[in-house]
Amino acid sequence: MNNTLDVIFLGDNDARHARLVEALSHLGFNVRRCHDLADVYDRYSRRPSPLVVLEAPLTDVHNAAVRLRAMDRGLGIVAIAGFADSESRIRTLLCGADACLPPDVTGLELAAVLQALVRRAVGLDAMDAASDAHAGEEPAREGWRLANKGWTLISPRGRTLGLTTGERDFLSRLVRAPDRKVSRDAFIADGADDTDSGLTRRRFVDVMISRLRRKATANQMTLPIRAVHGWGYMFAADITLDLDYRVSGKDSRPAGQEDWRRETADASASV
Repeated sequence: MNNTLDVIFLGDNDARHARLVEALSHLGFNVRRCHDLADVYDRYSRRPSPLVVLEAPLTDVHNAAVRLRAMDRGLGIVAIAGFADSESRIRTLLCGADACLPPDVTGLELAAVLQALVRRAVGLDAMDAASDAHAGEEPAREGWRLANKGWTLISPRGRTLGLTTGERDFLSRLVRAPDRKVSRDAFIADGADDTDSGLTRRRFVDVMISRLRRKATANQMTLPIRAVHGWGYMFAADITLDLDYRVSGKDSRPAGQEDWRRETADASASV
């Protein structure tokens, strides 16, 4: 059996669930049925699967998506639920799901979505292979690091990224948190004053992380920062504060308070 078509399927043990599993099996997928989250985590830990289908109450779907996405950034996650509106679908996608489907989805449509995720996974594997080829004989370091007293982020492959004041404060808090999680409400950027509205403060974090992700992508770095539904953000990888490591050049210099002011202006404009 082709491992790329291996699917862990969480759902109620009813006739409709059985029909979806049967349809996927007939189309070449190897489906492992689960009836609760504990079974999903156990099966995935014993034999990881590239595809997961979650049909459950939204709270369970969100929790499972966050946890599974933290385990594997390339995992294909499909959520099946009675989404009340676009906001509920958006929240589900932000938690880590790749697609949101209604309860009356057909087996053929579900298979088509899973096939699309398989194509994406094959593309990611090709990109990783190319990256490894370009890396030559240079071994990848273990985990991410914050160097230069937190002003420089270093990827496992040694790429560096200079941080602004807000980005440095945010990532430093993630490093020091026992579970590498930081809530939006707990985060107050250096330089913020009491006149800032609560909404602007919350939007500041979203704008800052969006900017940080774009900056990292331009530098061929994929940041493992995940949204935790209704709470905040987490860094879904090993990261340490490397006090002894120094970087020379542009990535070694702090960006200053002006970066915070510019990001705050962006947050205010997006409200």
